[in-house]
Amino acid sequence: MSHLRSLQRRFQAYLTGSSEAIEKDIVSTSDALAEHRLGTYFNAYRIRLIDCLAIEFSGLHKHLGQQAFENMALDYLKNHPSSHPSVRWFGQDLAEHLGSVSNLEDSDFLSELASFEWTKGLVFDDYDSTTPYSIEDMAQVPQLAWPTIQVKFIVAMRWLDFYSNACPYWVALDKHETLPLIEYGDYPVRWLVWRKDRNPYWRSLEAHEAWAIEVAAQGADFSAICEGLCEWISEDQVALIAAGFLKQWISDEMIVSIDFE
Repeated sequence: MSHLRSLQRRFQAYLTGSSEAIEKDIVSTSDALAEHRLGTYFNAYRIRLIDCLAIEFSGLHKHLGQQAFENMALDYLKNHPSSHPSVRWFGQDLAEHLGSVSNLEDSDFLSELASFEWTKGLVFDDYDSTTPYSIEDMAQVPQLAWPTIQVKFIVAMRWLDFYSNACPYWVALDKHETLPLIEYGDYPVRWLVWRKDRNPYWRSLEAHEAWAIEVAAQGADFSAICEGLCEWISEDQVALIAAGFLKQWISDEMIVSIDFE
């Protein structure tokens, strides 16, 4: 058994390109040298991983085209060998990798495009929360308890801060529409990504809602949210705006519970 385990490890090392020691275990014949026999598995392993990345990052694949995507994927594999038992996680470092590659045109855009696609996959895979909180549930909160309201969001929710128009560009790719020019802003736009009805949803956030969601996720109560929103909104309107945010989050099925004292 120990011999088999050692053989498997040498074969794995060969596939990942870290060692060629397995070659001495493979018989060469006049019809096929050991390196040729092994090469079949070596190439097949890379083709399967490239195919997995093309499925996970379909927009990136469409944008780059087959050949450029394959070259990018091989470079990624070289720098980030697959190390997880499940191929599902092979692409987890792709966005970071693309952002660090200096010889790629629009590497920052490619990184954000990959990050968006990976995040969509994460929220799709996240485990189900309990039954979403409803507007009817919200109506049962006593008026005097509103200042102490604290919300609990679903697990399947993330946010991303992008300088480029990667998200609308991805939509155009997905719908086979005319592609917009790749653009960058002076300041990042926050994009909220979450799962609703078993599908990923996303939308951009204005600065005040982005701040409100972030502090609410950290445990801030309604009074603290209102106080902070006064940086953007007049005091006489802030409670109405904050309540509107709560209603929107509930309608989007982003909240699983609301606690209050």
